[in-house]
Amino acid sequence: MSDKLQKVYSHAAGIDVGSLKFFVGVENEEVKDFDTYTNGCHQVVEYLQLKGITSVAMEATGVYWTTLHDMLVSVGIEVFVVNGRHVKHVPGRKTDVKDCMWIKELHSYGLLRKSFIPPATVREMRHYVRLREQHIEQKVTAVHRMDKSLIMMNIRLSSVVSDIQGESSMRIINAILQGERDGSKLLALCDVRILKKKEILMKESLNGFYKEEQLFALQQAWDQYTFAAQQIKQCDERIGKLLQVLTEHTPEPVLNKKPKRIYHNKPDVEDLHKLVQKLYDGKDLTVLPGITSYSLLKFFSVTGSDFSAWGNEKNFTAWLGLAPSKYQSGKSRKYKKIQMNTEGGQILKECVQPLLRSKHIALGQFGKRIAGRRGPGVAIKAMARKLACWIYWMVTKGMGFVENGIKAYEEQVNKQKIKWLERQAKALNLQLLPNPRVH
Repeated sequence: MSDKLQKVYSHAAGIDVGSLKFFVGVENEEVKDFDTYTNGCHQVVEYLQLKGITSVAMEATGVYWTTLHDMLVSVGIEVFVVNGRHVKHVPGRKTDVKDCMWIKELHSYGLLRKSFIPPATVREMRHYVRLREQHIEQKVTAVHRMDKSLIMMNIRLSSVVSDIQGESSMRIINAILQGERDGSKLLALCDVRILKKKEILMKESLNGFYKEEQLFALQQAWDQYTFAAQQIKQCDERIGKLLQVLTEHTPEPVLNKKPKRIYHNKPDVEDLHKLVQKLYDGKDLTVLPGITSYSLLKFFSVTGSDFSAWGNEKNFTAWLGLAPSKYQSGKSRKYKKIQMNTEGGQILKECVQPLLRSKHIALGQFGKRIAGRRGPGVAIKAMARKLACWIYWMVTKGMGFVENGIKAYEEQVNKQKIKWLERQAKALNLQLLPNPRVH
């Protein structure tokens, strides 16, 4: 290898990260191992500084690498966090000692690709957003448990109202837990709009057969629900404070119109739309179909607002796991099915999924055409990829977006069909003529 390749990093080291040990490989030195405790991390840093190491490559093993990564970066050592799949299939290197030397060898010749690690503030935002999503899942679980307990007592709230998390349902459940059993008094807690349309059904649904064990289960689920709601509120406070820090020195954006409505799990953050717009230097990415301030905040927590790590939109969509997997060997070209679900890609898929039911948005029509041929899964991925490209262009090139609607999209598709037909006719030495009967 050394006769054919030129070393890119002359003072390089390789680290194999484990749950108990760090194995460190340096040129012309025996492999050393260090404990993964904090003192061991400090010893790794001191050892690398002593050997004059300026660049390090380590495998991204779970979350064990994060503390050592931050310590190495803080002392000015360049760190390449690499994908373990790029090095694990080499035969004959199945021990941690051999792994770290092989990582060092590959890295010194510049053969390892650096993983994207966002700045510390973005990672902090990601942590709060992920915690918030986990609490939302716990809250949903608690709602299902409350509904089950109510049904076991034949209180059919969920059969009458669409969501038992509504204010009326919450008042009724709280009153039941406080000891109220009179159906008329429980009915009086409903909103006037429910009473106007569903009074008789609601009255019947509140006539329950109470059981002590189900009341206990309902109380437990209620406590879990209120606890999760409190934790979500605390996460919102942290997110709001961090947004203020991130946008402290950015200019005030121009708010062109009222922000999109966030239907579910809206963060309790004041001026969320304005703060998220400031994260992207005043660019309003919520003009894109399916994107709200909350979904954009989640996307920012994964990618940040600096897209310089990706050279073009193709690299960006591939990193998100949204690019088609093309495989070519000689003249054979195939599309391989590779399961790759990334957090950022999943966020965009959730954004575009409702657009398949849209009757006015061009992206939705684009998805319907693909869904008719290859199914909704492929269509959602293709729509998410197109959305990712628009995000990349708006952030990096300042391009604008205008929703022209389905009619303009269909006209564009028809023009493409006509061009294709003209090419086919020319190849067959034929000529296309317009139908005189069509006006």
